[in-house]
Amino acid sequence: MSGVRLEVEVHLVTGATTSVRNVVRSVNRAGLQVQDIVLEPLASAEAVLSDEEKELGILLIDLGGGTTDVALFRDGAVWHTSILPLGGDHISNDVAVGLRTPTAEAEELKKRHGCALTALVREDEVISVPSVGGRKARELSRQILSEIIQPRVEEIFTLVARDLTKAGLEDAAAAGVVVTGGTSILQGVPELAEQVFDLPVRRGLPTGIGGLSDVVHSPIYSTGVGLALYGARGRRGGAPMDDAGVSTAPGAVRRLRDWFGELF
Repeated sequence: MSGVRLEVEVHLVTGATTSVRNVVRSVNRAGLQVQDIVLEPLASAEAVLSDEEKELGILLIDLGGGTTDVALFRDGAVWHTSILPLGGDHISNDVAVGLRTPTAEAEELKKRHGCALTALVREDEVISVPSVGGRKARELSRQILSEIIQPRVEEIFTLVARDLTKAGLEDAAAAGVVVTGGTSILQGVPELAEQVFDLPVRRGLPTGIGGLSDVVHSPIYSTGVGLALYGARGRRGGAPMDDAGVSTAPGAVRRLRDWFGELF
């Protein structure tokens, strides 16, 4: 075949330069070297998604502490990514305010007794809720805790669904949804996601690793394991980055400058 023009469809991810530099500088000052920068949901995808899911169409939702990271894969490639400023910390804050308990205790209550779907909680289940200011702990129904958690988790999933609809990709995830990240450990998260997206949902666990698999076999470590796999598979070689987030390889800055010059 012959042609006169070369085209490509790409997915560009932008980030705040200052934030990237601060992360790279912090790691460098800790005595480590940054070899590459990877978007969090793409790193998590390395650990929890299969090639078949990426090919057919899969939505990955990484429920973190401060943010919820989203990535949609189709035909083996990334079609859409987004970051929502909501996460597990907001759920803990809701619990702290709703139950009038210290934030640290609210986090522990969420982890130990939390449920994202009230229908899964028995009416007779009771939990002990610490009070503020040294007051005596109170006994409350676990359903009350679930009624505080469910609206926030449902809001997160609803915002993800709206984001996909806005991008025109609401029907692209033929293989369903994978939820991962620390907040996805909450009971009822996959079931609630199924109600919101009307798609099959599973909880994503790191795979393709050995040695410490018994330790990191949890959604909490999806991003960390994904970063390790990303580096091990040699996605990027060359010199590490400096404090400005730029590769120190000879000529790298010049080549990058020339490339942007050709585009713009």
